[in-house]
Amino acid sequence: MPKVLIIQFQVMHYRVPFFAQLYSKLEEDGIELVVAYSPPNRAHALRKDSADLPKEFGCKVKGYWFADRLLYQPLWSQIRSADLVITGNENKYLMNLWLFLLSTFRLKKVALWGLGQVMEEDKSSLANWLREKSVKAANWYFTYTDGSIPFLRKQGMSAERITPVQNAVDTRGLSKTLESINESEIKEARAKIAVSEGPVGIYCGNLDPTKHVPFLISAARLIRQRVPKFQLLIVGDGPDRPWIEIAAKENPWVHYLGPKFGREKAIALRMADVFVLPGRVGLAVLDSFAAGLPLFTTDLAIHGPEVSYLSDRENGRKTIHDIQAYADAVVEALNTPSLMAKLRQGAVAARSRYTIEAMVENFRTGVKRCLDSSNSVSRMV
Repeated sequence: MPKVLIIQFQVMHYRVPFFAQLYSKLEEDGIELVVAYSPPNRAHALRKDSADLPKEFGCKVKGYWFADRLLYQPLWSQIRSADLVITGNENKYLMNLWLFLLSTFRLKKVALWGLGQVMEEDKSSLANWLREKSVKAANWYFTYTDGSIPFLRKQGMSAERITPVQNAVDTRGLSKTLESINESEIKEARAKIAVSEGPVGIYCGNLDPTKHVPFLISAARLIRQRVPKFQLLIVGDGPDRPWIEIAAKENPWVHYLGPKFGREKAIALRMADVFVLPGRVGLAVLDSFAAGLPLFTTDLAIHGPEVSYLSDRENGRKTIHDIQAYADAVVEALNTPSLMAKLRQGAVAARSRYTIEAMVENFRTGVKRCLDSSNSVSRMV
């Protein structure tokens, strides 16, 4: 039975359903899946969004972090027994150096899974150069969306060795949970945290600098001036949490709920009218669609590829990166019922296109194609 090893630095909460479904589908194909991962480092632990996998396919190993930036995971035996190793296209994985050497000498099939091109504020030119070079050393690439294909082709990856997986979360599961929440439950939740009647904006995700939390607080104040009953809910945790705690202390209409998952997260989303995320958009766009909420963001170079799921004035808004312009867009939607109805309908329509089931099938197909590809390897002794 062919064996596939996927290496992760940690397992995020939202990835558990994906790995569980992928394990089941590959097992149907006679392929064994093992997902190796480690506990989060200090920085990621602040987010409180990590999880563990079932022992049937999860392999948790100790991770040795150096300055919270480089990671060594002792996975020699797991790599040796695997027919295909899929690792992250990130410079923090020290084992990737060994994997690329094995791939170069055709001793192991190695695939990368990642964003493709990265445009983040804290990425140096050297970091980007190393990521680009790693693409050339891999046998296959599982990219988050179609948008990364031109970049990968430019790095020398042929089209037939690229699998766009359509990165997603369990939108169907979240949608079912949302639908099971009744009005009395929402009313009780609002009363518990003193959310008064009126339109509600929600932010749900990591509280880190790429999300532009200070921008969000400033924009929310402008929105509140023009929509007097506007309330802001913040769900999540991270290094920028102090900004939220100060804002909540100074403004009774700002409510910080901390990290929430499952039904608690769904209840928070049900209280909201719009999803506000002026900074980097990633998979949070799918949470907004699952809840039927239009997402409001700004035009930035650092967005994740999932921002391509957002269509301006169809299922959300993307304004220039200006606090006043951003606040104007949210106010326009809140004060224009016809526009709000259109945006919410667009969000509901989008959630059926981007599902974890589709992502599993795409990934499954890519795994089988990679294993069957003519780029043969020699067995490691």
